[in-house]
Amino acid sequence: MSIRVMVAFSNDLFSEGVTRLLEDEDDFEADYISAGSEILDGDIESADVILTDFPTLYSSFQKLDPSTKNGFILLDTDCGKDNIISAIIARNLKGVLLSEASPAVLKKAIRSVASGDIWMDKATVKDLLWSVNRLKKERGEVLSPKEKEIVALAGRGLRNREIADKLRISELTVKTHLHRIFKKLGITTRSQLINYSMRNPAAREALFPGK
Repeated sequence: MSIRVMVAFSNDLFSEGVTRLLEDEDDFEADYISAGSEILDGDIESADVILTDFPTLYSSFQKLDPSTKNGFILLDTDCGKDNIISAIIARNLKGVLLSEASPAVLKKAIRSVASGDIWMDKATVKDLLWSVNRLKKERGEVLSPKEKEIVALAGRGLRNREIADKLRISELTVKTHLHRIFKKLGITTRSQLINYSMRNPAAREALFPGK
């Protein structure tokens, strides 16, 4: 039985090239969807595996039910570790493929996901386990109302001085709060804090109640 593959990347030339590559295999039936197209559940019912990239996953596929049984494989086009982990968790990915993967590895990944397995390199698995442990730590540590406000403001890109002015506290106090926040959340960088803010509605609620 043939494996039905849908190819949907943000670059039509790349999508067409990958589709032609897969069509050379007797056990693949491949087709691609043009970049920018809005894709609904009915459009992918017949696909066993869907190859996509991060921009397309969160644009064309945004209205799909995250619990869909289709095997999504994300091609990592240098979209960042945190974004990949978020996609694995939020979009129920079945595979992550490095951009430098060979055609043979690509085909092997498709066959693996189509058979019900998960396809991820060791580095991605390590990052995923680290993220799960971090989420457990986040749930175990409760941020104070003031810390939530600071997280929300930092998530909007404000610097320490701007946060201090907004909350009418000293910049030193902001730094002290951030030190405690980083320790509670088990993070070390501002980008990780911003990612936390994006994934946690409670932080935004501290600044925008009811929204």
